[in-house]
Amino acid sequence: MLKSAKIKDSALEITANQADFWVDWDEVISEQHLDKLANNGWIVLDDVFSNQALTALQEESGFIRYRAASLTSGIRQSQIRGDNIRWITKDCVAGSYYLQSIDELAALFNRDLFAGIRHSEAHFACYPAGFGYQWHSDNPLGRDERVISAVFYLNDDWTAADGGALEVVDLQNRLHCLTPLANRLVIFDSNLQHQVAIAHKKRYSIATWMRRDTLVPFVE
Repeated sequence: MLKSAKIKDSALEITANQADFWVDWDEVISEQHLDKLANNGWIVLDDVFSNQALTALQEESGFIRYRAASLTSGIRQSQIRGDNIRWITKDCVAGSYYLQSIDELAALFNRDLFAGIRHSEAHFACYPAGFGYQWHSDNPLGRDERVISAVFYLNDDWTAADGGALEVVDLQNRLHCLTPLANRLVIFDSNLQHQVAIAHKKRYSIATWMRRDTLVPFVE
């Protein structure tokens, strides 16, 4: 039986259903996508989820009480990153459905690219106007637990003039600037250097990682 739940605020009530987050990844991910991911290290997928799923994620990201993001060392450095985050746990209804779909995508990468992914994790992120995240890799200090990274974007009506682009240097050492459009999923090798350009208005997204290490129960 499919689970569903209501996400509420004072103005809006949305019923989020697991079926709304179903994606036929075998249909979405072509051979060309797999070749590009293997050879260049990144791909972009647009219009990934249903409108109902997108709206549920938008609402949930707005309701969540964000806490200040920290670097791996646990020390916040605003000159490096300026986002506020909330990890997706079982208490995040729409976020949990999103992660289930990402796990199905990871299974495809394991099958077709021998990626060795064992689990996924994600957090909602909010960049206030005037902030970004400077150049970095998602596997700092020689670590290699993260295999594939992904970012899902939540802002409607975003334009290039709003800033906040994801800038990625691919495996061929070419720079790509990707606009954070709603319902867009950017997927890339976790070892690639990338940054978030300064956003000129509040920017919402979901940062996602597909990992090769053993799942450890999350404790907030």
